[in-house]
Amino acid sequence: MSGGLLMEHIYSASVIIPTYNRINNLKRSLDSLVEQQLPKDEFEVLICDDGSSEDTLGLVKQYDDLLNIKYFFQEDKGFRAAAARNLGISNAEGNICIFIDNGIILHKNAIQEHIKAHQESSKASAVLGYVYGYDMATSNHEEIRGVVEQNSIDGAIDTLRNMKILDIREKIYLEFGDDLETWPAPFVVFWTCNVSVPRETLLEIGMFDESYTTWGGEDIDLGLALLQHGASIKLARSSMSIHFPHEKEHDWEIDEDKGEIELKKKKEYLVSKYSSPELKRWMEINDIDKLNRVLLAERQNSAI
Repeated sequence: MSGGLLMEHIYSASVIIPTYNRINNLKRSLDSLVEQQLPKDEFEVLICDDGSSEDTLGLVKQYDDLLNIKYFFQEDKGFRAAAARNLGISNAEGNICIFIDNGIILHKNAIQEHIKAHQESSKASAVLGYVYGYDMATSNHEEIRGVVEQNSIDGAIDTLRNMKILDIREKIYLEFGDDLETWPAPFVVFWTCNVSVPRETLLEIGMFDESYTTWGGEDIDLGLALLQHGASIKLARSSMSIHFPHEKEHDWEIDEDKGEIELKKKKEYLVSKYSSPELKRWMEINDIDKLNRVLLAERQNSAI
């Protein structure tokens, strides 16, 4: 891939959704894709099923005449979101791959804004969209559900913004700025709930690491791989979306102690895989807000 130029493919974008059950949430995501302002012949949707027991294929078939949609299934062998995403990448026919989670509701211009951000980039970039209501806390879940069910996507986003139910990363964006290229460790906010990467770049770096078999980690791993490959990570606030709440269902999501143990193991794996001083500092600091703050202070002190 040369600079930020996108190679010609059948589609401008491939939207890849890994899924496991929760077909009601998937329907919300698909409905938002039907409402995209971008002409339907410019993007495709790939549903990558990680072994659902629910009738996901039956739901997908309802959209055959509404979207360029494909369905792929892999046997249920536990949590394999990375493998599911790679299944999508391998079969994608778009210039860029846009990854959204099951239950992400896209604003009508979201795909268009992802494409625009890549077209405006001078080199290969990963683009983070903005995700209202994306938070680890569950205290506002009922509020978010009510807002989404009573409003259009535009109205819901406006309401959530006024209610200060923002993207959990907003406080970090406000502190360090929207230009993630100035951050020492932008990989800490590289989460695949609404993100896009040129397909060619994904193939060059080997796609997602499939050794991750519990929730989380494979996205930050990919962010590190992209940065080491020379790509940049950019924020596109205009590619808006809403994270529709779902119940936590994994031990590591529910049990904080188990979650911390899992996180520590994944950090140790990342440190062994990448020669990144920023990553080693993250092992010591264990706080994504504080990490960039400390690294920036160290950078400024070394420049004096």
